[in-house]
Amino acid sequence: MTRDIERAHSNAPGLPWMLEFRSSDGFILATVCVAIFTFLFYHLVFEKGREFQIMKWWTSFIFAVFGAAILIGSPICGWIADRSSNRSVTYFAGLFILAGATLLFGFAKAAWLLVVSRLLQGLSAAVVYTVGLALLVDTVGRESIGQWMGTALSSSSFGLIISPLLGGIVYAKAGYVAVFAMSMSLIVVDIVLRMFMIEKRVAEGYLAKIVTTRAPNSHAYGTFADEQRYDRNNYDSNSPAVPGSSSDQTLTDGEEDTLLTTARRTAKGKANSGRLSLPPVVTLLTSPRLLAALYGIFVNVSILATFDGVLALFVKTTFHWDSLSAGLIFLCIAIPALAGPLVGSLSDRLGPRWITVSGCGLTAIPLILMRLVENDSKEHQILLCCLLFACGCTLILIVAPVAADLSVVVEEKEEEQPGIFGPGGAYAQAFALFNCSMAAATLFGPVFAGALVQNYGWKAMTLAMGIFSLTGAIPSEAQFSARNKGDK
Repeated sequence: MTRDIERAHSNAPGLPWMLEFRSSDGFILATVCVAIFTFLFYHLVFEKGREFQIMKWWTSFIFAVFGAAILIGSPICGWIADRSSNRSVTYFAGLFILAGATLLFGFAKAAWLLVVSRLLQGLSAAVVYTVGLALLVDTVGRESIGQWMGTALSSSSFGLIISPLLGGIVYAKAGYVAVFAMSMSLIVVDIVLRMFMIEKRVAEGYLAKIVTTRAPNSHAYGTFADEQRYDRNNYDSNSPAVPGSSSDQTLTDGEEDTLLTTARRTAKGKANSGRLSLPPVVTLLTSPRLLAALYGIFVNVSILATFDGVLALFVKTTFHWDSLSAGLIFLCIAIPALAGPLVGSLSDRLGPRWITVSGCGLTAIPLILMRLVENDSKEHQILLCCLLFACGCTLILIVAPVAADLSVVVEEKEEEQPGIFGPGGAYAQAFALFNCSMAAATLFGPVFAGALVQNYGWKAMTLAMGIFSLTGAIPSEAQFSARNKGDK
């Protein structure tokens, strides 16, 4: 489908229509963000499964199926994506699986159909997060990955919190069909965006063909942005750029890093093709630094999922709010998530160490202070809103630096053992583990917090979650400290 669009519109022979825009960093980022938000928006549709009045056991089983599908599907999707020359096929598959899951849920009349729908949704989530985040690394490289990862994951945090609110409002005003239509509309938009998006490596391939056709006897390489000229040796996977070549201008830093990384990865893969090695996922799990990052995101998402599970019920029973008011309070946590790009940018400049540690430590303060909210008064309502806002501001300090650090772990592993991941690398598989950690957290947070509230009360739950937040700072501090000592 993408090729059909490209052939129908072109501004030059063999050059796809709007190639520069369709392969730009901003357009690729927007496509990934919409995909992540679409998945989380579909999550709210499942909440309307209560109208089926299925047994509570079925409800718990369906959630377990969803988590299991992500945990099993993510490593498989990551392995396939890393060994594919074009991530588009895997990405398209995830979007169409999500569309099928939404359609199945919309027409389901029995509990077992909800189970199948939830299974498909888990598989689609495995693809969207794993391949989407790997695409970002392919696009922007290491230097600014924190800022871009912060932007993408802001849509994740924002969607996780805002989806119940949007779903509740639309469901109350227009009914279930309207919620279902919103979900399908988002999926269609995302599919269209992905059809128009062109990966960086694919864009470079088009440009190389144009150069070969137009100037067979030249050593120049013109980009779609201007008439810059590059040496052919920069695109030879077996040799570096030749100093003093006939190029009139040099590559930009980002383009040079991308090309050199591809060249090194290909050369290492060929040199070590006969070497026996562990599966990339197992190799990644041997890195303490990666394990610390996975635990950090586990803590972050567990706390967000906790609010999704217990906050609405708490304000209804304590403040006697209706469903709309209970949904609006989630804005206090969602709004700070928009600062993700800023946090990511700071992580690129200052490093992830103290930002991550500060996020875990500071989040404990508003969580523990929530125990002071205990009666139906204006003062306590305002206090809860302020504490939730503060919690949102501190949680955003965790996710972007931790996610960006995963790509660094992959690169350092490759430097330690050249060719260990093969020519395709292991970015998608690293983010598959990231996705598994998030899935486990969405199951753990509501169950753990719900059990505490039911058995010991609101105060015990907030204290326990505050302590749990502090535990995220321990492995992060230890691993980053060890890294700094090693660098010295």
